[in-house]
Amino acid sequence: MKSFVCHSRIVVLLALMAIVGALVPGLALADGPVPGTDADNVGPSDVFFGSLLPVVTETGYVSLSVDGEGTTGSSATVQVQKPSGATVRVAYLAAASTGFSGYNIPSSSISVNGSPIPSWAFTTPSSISSWNHWANVTSLVKSTIDAAPAGTVNITIGEGSSSSIDGTILAVIFDDPNQAVSNTIVLLFGAQNINGDTFNIGLGEPLDKSDPNLILNMSLGISFGHQPSSQYSLVNVNGTRMTTSAGGEDDGQVANGALLTVGGVGDTNTNPANPYATGSMGIRYDDELYNLLPLVNTGDSSITVYSQNPSNDDNIFFSALFLASAAAVVDEGAILTPSAATNPVGTSHTVTVKIQDDNGNPVANRSVTFSIVSGPNAGNSFTATTNASGQAIYTYTGNTAGSDHIVAAFVDSHGQTRQSNGAVKTWVVTNTPPAVTADSPSVATNEGTAASNTGTYSDSDAGDNVSITASVEAVTKTGTNSGTWSWTNSAPDGPADYDVTITANDGTAPPVSVTFHVHVNNVAPTIRR
Repeated sequence: MKSFVCHSRIVVLLALMAIVGALVPGLALADGPVPGTDADNVGPSDVFFGSLLPVVTETGYVSLSVDGEGTTGSSATVQVQKPSGATVRVAYLAAASTGFSGYNIPSSSISVNGSPIPSWAFTTPSSISSWNHWANVTSLVKSTIDAAPAGTVNITIGEGSSSSIDGTILAVIFDDPNQAVSNTIVLLFGAQNINGDTFNIGLGEPLDKSDPNLILNMSLGISFGHQPSSQYSLVNVNGTRMTTSAGGEDDGQVANGALLTVGGVGDTNTNPANPYATGSMGIRYDDELYNLLPLVNTGDSSITVYSQNPSNDDNIFFSALFLASAAAVVDEGAILTPSAATNPVGTSHTVTVKIQDDNGNPVANRSVTFSIVSGPNAGNSFTATTNASGQAIYTYTGNTAGSDHIVAAFVDSHGQTRQSNGAVKTWVVTNTPPAVTADSPSVATNEGTAASNTGTYSDSDAGDNVSITASVEAVTKTGTNSGTWSWTNSAPDGPADYDVTITANDGTAPPVSVTFHVHVNNVAPTIRR
C-alpha cells in the first residue's frame, strides 16, 4: 500500500477523522438534510496523490468493461460485459469512502465474489475529507469471467461498514479477438482537486478523424454526488465545455454511503445536449461516459482535460480512456508507435517513442532504452536520445518468424523509471511467386513438322515444388523449384495461328505465366506418280 502524506497537521487531522469514522460509521452524515453535502462542516482536505494519475496502460487488441455500485446494504452487484471469445487480461477495483467521513477503508472490508481484497495498491485522501483506494483484483474475477458465456457477467461486491463506503468501481480489460485494430486503454486513479485539475493526453500520432475505426471515449467515476441538486462537476476538453452536470448516483442509491456514478455498462457515450446545464437536470442527463471526438480536430497530437467541482462536495477518483485506432499516454510518460505491425521476415521495422512532461510538452535530450522483452528477437536493446520533438527511433531487422514485444523506458523528472506501452511486431514468412520465361516469343513451323519452344522457371522459396502446365499440348520440366521446361506440338496442321500459355504454380503464391505465339505454314500437297 502506498499512502501519500504531506505534513504533520494533515496527518493528525486525517488520522482523527479515520478513528471517528471507524468507531461511528456515518457519524458525519447523521441528520444531513441533503445527501452528498458537508452537513457537519468538516470542510475540504488536501489532495496528495496528484490529481488523477495513469496507473494502468494496456495496448493491443483489447476492450474494456466498467461498472460501479453504491449500496446501503452489505453487498451489491456490478456487471461485466464480456465480448465473445474474450479473456480477462487484467481487472482493477477502485473504492471511495463516504464524503466528509474521514473513513480509511480497510482492504478486508471489501470483498469480490466472497473473497476479501488482500491489500490496497494505492490509498490517497480525497478533496472532500474521505479516502480513495485502488487494487488489482484479476485473481479474484478472471476464472469466473473467463468461464462465463459472452454477455453480462454478474460480480458480487461485499461492503463492511457500508454507510462509510460510497461505492466501488470494477474495470476489466479483455484480450478481445473481435477487435480489428490496435487500441489503447488508460485507467486513471487519484483525487481531482475540487478547485480544478488538469490531465494531458499525448497521442502517438496526429488524429485523423476520417479514420472509420477511430474511437475516443472517456468515462469518469464520481462519489458523494447527489442529483438533481446544485451538486455537479464541470469538464472542459481542449478548452471547450463538454459537461456541467457530471455527478449524481445513477450507479448507487439516494443516501450517503451509496452515492456513486461511473460511465460504463448500460451507458451511452452521447454527450449532454446542453454542456452548460447543471446537476439540476437529473442523474441520467449525464451518465459520465463521453465521446471526445466532437471536441478534437484532425491533426491534434494532444488532448487536455480539465475538471472542477464548483459545489465543493464531489469526489472524482477514477477515469478510463478507450482509444480505438490510436495510442496515447497521460501526463509525463512515453508512448511507443506503431503499437502493432506485421512485416515479412528479412525486412526492417522502425518504432518511435515520444516522451512528454506533465503538461503534455515534448521532452528533448532524454535518454531512452528500447528493449525487446519477448519474441524471436528477445534480448535485443538499443539506447537513443530524444530530439526536440521528444522523439527517438529504433530500427532493426527480423530474420525469424514470430511476434516481438517491444517497450521503451526512461527516467522521469522525479527520478523514477517509466515504461511505455508495449508494441507488438509480428514477423511472417511470405511465399514468393515463381518466375517463368520463354526462350522465344514466337515459333514458326510448317504443317506436319514439330513446333517446339523452351524456357526456364525458378522459385526463391527452396521448399516449393513448382508445377509447369501448358494451355495447348504438353510440357515437360527438369528440376523441382527451378529448372527448364520444354514444349512440343509434334505434328501441327496448318495453316494455323494460336497462342500457348505456360503456367508456373508453387501451390501457395498466385500462379504466374508466359505466353508465346505459334504460326503453322500451310504446305501444298505433293502428287506422286
